[in-house]
Amino acid sequence: MATCLVEFDKSPTVFSPGDKVTGNVKMQIPEDEFKARKVRMEMIGKAYTYWEGNVKNNHKIKNGDIARVRHNCADHKGKIVYCRFETIVWKSDGSKNDMPSGQHIFPFSFQLPHWAPPSFEGDLGFIRYFIKVEIDRPWKFDDKFITCLTVLPSIDLSLIPNSLVPSKKHICEQFGVVLCKSGLVKMEVRLPKQGFVCGEGIPVKIVVDNKSSKTFSKISLKVLQRVTYTGFRDGFVNSQSHPCIGNEKEKVTYATRLNAQIRVEERKVLEEIVEIKISKNEKDEVDKSITIPPLPPSTKTCEIIDVEYFLKVKMSTLGTLKSAMKLELPFIIGTVPIDKDRKFDYKKSVFGYAATVLKNRDVQKFAPLYPVYKFE
Repeated sequence: MATCLVEFDKSPTVFSPGDKVTGNVKMQIPEDEFKARKVRMEMIGKAYTYWEGNVKNNHKIKNGDIARVRHNCADHKGKIVYCRFETIVWKSDGSKNDMPSGQHIFPFSFQLPHWAPPSFEGDLGFIRYFIKVEIDRPWKFDDKFITCLTVLPSIDLSLIPNSLVPSKKHICEQFGVVLCKSGLVKMEVRLPKQGFVCGEGIPVKIVVDNKSSKTFSKISLKVLQRVTYTGFRDGFVNSQSHPCIGNEKEKVTYATRLNAQIRVEERKVLEEIVEIKISKNEKDEVDKSITIPPLPPSTKTCEIIDVEYFLKVKMSTLGTLKSAMKLELPFIIGTVPIDKDRKFDYKKSVFGYAATVLKNRDVQKFAPLYPVYKFE
């Protein structure tokens, strides 16, 4: 069997929209007689969503008989192709289709589109860019090799007005039953700003005014990634890329089928627990910093995948009859901080190689790289 290795000229393999992706494909052909018609290389960038329809079995009584009624909900899919370039790097020059043994080196150069959204791996979809090498084998299954790369647009927090604006939210709740009220509790959560980068700490201030008979003993802080996927019943989004002509901007046009649906999936990124003791008629302030791990940036630039982040704060009591208060604050993850001089390293996504469970021929284990800045 042939082996194939894709080597990029750039390391780490993180590219910006509009960049040229260059390198070499090194292919080792075995000494035994190896048949092949051609070797095709592709550069593909696409967004893909998929979820299966639910099957429900209900029982219906008619004329005294019980009949099973089966309801099928169709699968939903979506696809946007942002780039697809193909080139034939080798072709047989005879009817015998003999490919010489030994090592073959094929250079490549592809240009990413300027509109490319960031790489993302999720439960029900992904935004993925990859080099695909395929050996066309006569009378055999084709040999296919896929190597992924990370594409990351510049999301500069200094250019997003809301990223520097403080954020706060509060909640007041009356605890106890109707005939036995235990008092009012107020909780307020404050953030000094709304924009952050990976590696940066989110300084959270929680102000509690407890006028109830309850004693609160724990605060949970969770960083949540909320992804909105769009899918289409029994169909895809058909897309086609157009290069710029004259002064026209590059663009992607696409036609959607009817019956679009959305699915919102939430993933817990991390959780911090703070032990407290706020008793009756007490006021207190709690300060806690949460460091953001390697994560894809907030994005709404993909037509079928939106990525948002939230801080969820939950304050609770102990005992058999637990009471709790909850608040959520949105925030933004960018790729470029306000301080441009900060150093960073690229690190694999906190979700690792198992971020997606989709069944797709272009799905393989892959963890995108994201910039993690140093705040020391």
